[in-house]
Formats: sequence, C-alpha cells, structure tokens
Amino acid sequence: MNAAEFRELYETNRAAIHSYFVGRTDGGTGARQAAADLTQEVFLRCWQHRDRLTDMPDDGRRAWLFTVARNLSVDSARLAATRAGVQRALTDDPAARPATVSAPASTAVLAAERAAIVGAAIARLPETQRVTLAMAAAGGLTSAEIAAALGVPAGTVRYRLSEARRALAAELGTYDDEKEEER
Repeated sequence: MNAAEFRELYETNRAAIHSYFVGRTDGGTGARQAAADLTQEVFLRCWQHRDRLTDMPDDGRRAWLFTVARNLSVDSARLAATRAGVQRALTDDPAARPATVSAPASTAVLAAERAAIVGAAIARLPETQRVTLAMAAAGGLTSAEIAAALGVPAGTVRYRLSEARRALAAELGTYDDEKEEER
C-alpha cells in the first residue's frame, strides 16, 4: 500500500473509527481526546502493517481497522479500570466522592439524566452486544461489516443488535414510567 492508498483509506474511515471510540468512552472531558488518540493509534498500526492490507479488498480493510479499534478499546478500558481501582484505593475521602444529583428542574437536566440512563444501560449490556451496538451506531458499519470484523455470522450480529436495542428500550421504558409516576 503506497502513501496515496493509505491517505484514501484514512480519509474514508477516519470519521467512523473516531465515532466508534467516542461511543465507547465514558463521555467525560477527556473522552474526545482519548478517542482522537486511539484513532491515531489505529492508523499508525495500519501504516505499520500496510503490507498485509495491500491485496485486501476495501471491506476487508475496514473490517481490519475496526478489529484493531475494538482491541485498542478493550485495552484502553482495562487500563482505565485499573487506574480507577488504584485511585479508589488511594483516596477513601468521602468529600472526594461525587455528590448526588437532586431531582431535575428543567428539560436539559431531564435530557442529561435520560442520557445517563442510556449510558448506564449500555454499560450493563454483555460485551458482545455492547461492541456490536457501538460498531453499528457509532461506527456506521453494516451487519456484514461487523460480522467480518468480529468473525461471526451476520445473523448473529443482527440478533445481538436486536437484543441490545430491546434491553435499552426496556430500561428507557422503566425510566419513563418512573418519571411519569413522579408527576
């Protein structure tokens, strides 16, 4: 793969890979920078292994990129969990714990709370469903592309997406029901 082919591969897939990482991060202040760093790492590895990608079809290259992205995402999450555990062990100060949020007072607060519910529900999904959902929603991949990246049948991908969406809908339905009862 020459530099022009690499540039085309980068321009074609950069936004989808970055979106995938944004969807996999916690949404904190450093999330966009972390997503950008991980995106850069994917394409660095792509450049380092460009000889492997030379004869690969475009959809195979995209699947390879998302496989690398998934692996980096898992590694990043493990590192973050380790750091969080160390930080918790070092500080057991009650003042350092986040304050609880009182009942929402505006539409913006309700929207943020609802987004947090969705984020928590996504975090509770099994890893296979969470990865599949992120690749479809944030990465914009088709079920066939996800199947190629994960090495599973496309039907399995569609089933995982269906189950993930059903679980998220149930969580939001419960949340909406509770909010309606509060009124």
